[in-house]
Amino acid sequence: MGIDTIFFANLSEIAKPLARLMNKKKSDNEIMEDHYLCGRFIFLNEDKCLLITPFLLDKDFSKYARYLLKIKNFINLSPKKINDSLSDAVLDDTMLLKKIIKIIKNNPKIKIISYATTPEFTKLIGYFKSLDLKFETPEMSNQGNEWTGPFFDSKSGFRQGVNYVGGNFPKMPEGIICDGLTEVKAWAKYFLLEEDSGCVIKSNRGLAGAGLKIIKKSEIKDNDIKLYLDKILIEKYWSQDTVVVERFIESDNKICGGFPNIEMKVNGDGVETKYFCGMRVTDKGEFRGVEIGKKAVPLFVKRILRRSAVKYGQFLQKAGYRGFYEIDWVVDKNKNLYPVEANLRRTGGTHVYEIAIRLLGEDFQKKHYITATNIQSINNILNLDFTEIKNHLRSVLYPINNQKRGVIITIVPYLKYKKIGYMVIGSDKKDTLTIEDQFLNLI
Repeated sequence: MGIDTIFFANLSEIAKPLARLMNKKKSDNEIMEDHYLCGRFIFLNEDKCLLITPFLLDKDFSKYARYLLKIKNFINLSPKKINDSLSDAVLDDTMLLKKIIKIIKNNPKIKIISYATTPEFTKLIGYFKSLDLKFETPEMSNQGNEWTGPFFDSKSGFRQGVNYVGGNFPKMPEGIICDGLTEVKAWAKYFLLEEDSGCVIKSNRGLAGAGLKIIKKSEIKDNDIKLYLDKILIEKYWSQDTVVVERFIESDNKICGGFPNIEMKVNGDGVETKYFCGMRVTDKGEFRGVEIGKKAVPLFVKRILRRSAVKYGQFLQKAGYRGFYEIDWVVDKNKNLYPVEANLRRTGGTHVYEIAIRLLGEDFQKKHYITATNIQSINNILNLDFTEIKNHLRSVLYPINNQKRGVIITIVPYLKYKKIGYMVIGSDKKDTLTIEDQFLNLI
């Protein structure tokens, strides 16, 4: 069987620095959540693919995804034991390594890619190179520049990068990079006293809302800021990691849900725009999914996002970075846009984009509206296997009446935790939200 691509679903390696500063229960939950979210990587827009995941995918789900996207020559492998790093687990699994090495040798033009270029993944690639294996790493930073991903993927790294780019790049919310809990509390107090709205406290390696605190001034009773901060800033990552404290921006949820986003890719010869979206974010700042497509992002927002993302991508390229990146924004009540962070990796919306490209074509953003949620609580499909779930949801599953409309199940290993991931395709926003409501009622 010919294989063109090996993909390592190393999502947990991004979360590991933060998770190791949590208490054991929270740490285990964070890492396990990231392992299970890796089920979505079966939807890579890649044929002839070997997908290495922390756990083997459900066979019926795998069959469903491959049939839906007409995926050819697909293999799924996983290590016997998994910890907080897929790359390390692969290196520790002799039998799995032999299988991977054999596939690389039998496919001399093979490319190896990953969710993110982490130190662990760089070590794994170094091992393969030490065996004089022939392969390509098109989404990996130039040799000697692997630091760029981890550095600029951090909250402080993005803030420093934006300051370096300078010029007419949109301003970030006023903020400070802190070292130590004393500084964090001092600057949080400063913003709470100076601003009517509040402040946001971000752990340097936080992701998807983990390691983030939004403090609204109205939440602090009796105006006792010190007591409030002492109570909530108890995790080790507030005292043992770099922390960014910045002014809270009250978002205008009528525009992109308040949080526009653009995803890009740095290639060897330039930067490429992937998609624009609005992010689904909770009041606590937790990322849940995206909304993409027709009229999802206003034209004036697209112009600002693309101009800024291209400029930032050119800076990243000059620094030696290669691969995916995206910039998160917040839009305030006066339609001012503020860049708040960047992620130098695939994201929780990449698979949605790649599924849409595969099913709907390159111009899908002009013809369809798509919503997606990666972590949705469920009540009505507990204790069902995947085939039973499909039967239960058959009235809303894509393609409804052979039309390009309906629900696609994207993540299922979460079922044991009473959660599921999905996306919905419709002709416009109203159509999509109607289908989504029907789906939510069923689950």
